[in-house]
Amino acid sequence: MPKPYSVITEEIKNALKGKVGEERAREIKRLLKEIHWDVGDYKRLKDKLRRELAEIEKVEQARKASRSRTKTKKSTPQFCVIGAVNSGKSTLINDLAGTKIAVELYPFTTTEPQYGALEYDSISFQLVEIPAIYDGCWNGDKSTLGMIYSTDCLIIIGRTLEDFELVLKELADQNIDLIGERIPDGFTQTIPRKIPAFIVFDKNTEILPSSHLRKIATDNLEEIKQNMIKLVRPVRIYTMNTFNEIEEQPIVFYKDQVTVKEAIQKVYRGKEELFKDAVILEGGPNGRRKRVGIAYELSDKDVIHLTFHK
Repeated sequence: MPKPYSVITEEIKNALKGKVGEERAREIKRLLKEIHWDVGDYKRLKDKLRRELAEIEKVEQARKASRSRTKTKKSTPQFCVIGAVNSGKSTLINDLAGTKIAVELYPFTTTEPQYGALEYDSISFQLVEIPAIYDGCWNGDKSTLGMIYSTDCLIIIGRTLEDFELVLKELADQNIDLIGERIPDGFTQTIPRKIPAFIVFDKNTEILPSSHLRKIATDNLEEIKQNMIKLVRPVRIYTMNTFNEIEEQPIVFYKDQVTVKEAIQKVYRGKEELFKDAVILEGGPNGRRKRVGIAYELSDKDVIHLTFHK
């Protein structure tokens, strides 16, 4: 006798909870083998699982194909700049990062991903220019599509409404959902893939796409940089050395909740057990002084002075 449908759906929900990527795919394959009935509600349930499995495998295949051409991101957020032919991708990266990517008037000047680095407000960004998008461009190009799937954020640039409509259509065709800011857990891979993004338009563009995404003109570089910070929502924690001097470079987290314990793990791995107490300067050197424990939740730009038992 088959298990009741309600029991199976609850078992599937519990089995897949918290699993993503290849781990989720393996679990779905196991579940499909265990559901022997292929009729009625059971068939619809198996079809749903098969569709999700196909989508995960598509993402993983694209990501693996991109590894040989993708530079290591390390701990820096990566922004892919995408757009149609001659939309201004190279110029934007050159303006933001001070690079010298070739800019020509003829189409398809950029045939390989181009890279730039931007330092702004104590955050390092990696900028990647993706080759020009055209109708169906990713159908046979899993490597470039893999870079889109694995990036942290997108900057969508264009000069006309048609430019934007083309790019948004291609992204939608690949089951990519654009969101206005990162999800609370950071840059987590999801199915469908949710990627933070915003639109950069030429100041002479007459009509802009109907979209919930923020729109910024190409000549407003400062606003573009500020929006990159808003999009990744970093938590920058500044530490004090033994001389009570504040270190110039913060430790950076890309998640909504960061505790003193996590700061210790990042700077003094293995010393959590020796923790004595911490003094916080809220929001910067001139902030309110506060003595806190190891479970205290830190905020962006807090300064922390840690003391340990000898």
